[in-house]
Amino acid sequence: MKQIKTAALIFCAICIFFPVNPCFASSVQDQLQVTIGKIIEILKDPSLKGEAATQQRRETLRKVIFEQFGFEKMSQLCLGKHWRERSDDEKKEFIELFGKLLEDTYISKIEGYTNEKVEYLKEVITDKRAQVNTKIVTEKIEIPIDYRLYQEKDGSWKVYDLVIEGVSLVGNYRSQFDEILQRDNYEKLIEELKKKIQG
Repeated sequence: MKQIKTAALIFCAICIFFPVNPCFASSVQDQLQVTIGKIIEILKDPSLKGEAATQQRRETLRKVIFEQFGFEKMSQLCLGKHWRERSDDEKKEFIELFGKLLEDTYISKIEGYTNEKVEYLKEVITDKRAQVNTKIVTEKIEIPIDYRLYQEKDGSWKVYDLVIEGVSLVGNYRSQFDEILQRDNYEKLIEELKKKIQG
């Protein structure tokens, strides 16, 4: 199970961190395919390999992630009903912390890339929402991953959720956060996020 989750997370990160300009791809699925090529180029760059280049490699990834990942939308969905109860300053802080948590979690998984293959199964676009169904193929297993995206005003697409083997990332985080908020309070949730980032 751990091997399956690790392989899935590697490609989740690869695909969601690098949405590309729609001018260069005719569909959401095409954008994901171009995306994989871009991230693999970075991972295969000899100048960014090894322990000594870790900081530079991760900083290069973070710059693109910060600009392209839909942290605000995902943060809102993960807090669910609790989002509207937060002040503007609290929302800003949560977006920054949650974004940092995702960056740190998935960048480490990206770096575990070992030439797995991704197959594209189906693309469904409804208004400004889309879902692309894929599967990761290794020598021994196949892992289904569905990407849920929304369209920005400039026409670009950003991932707001992904479903790995039937489990929603947003739904999973929302359940965890809601449990903390029901049991304790918002301050406790922020404390827990900071601990995860630091640890």
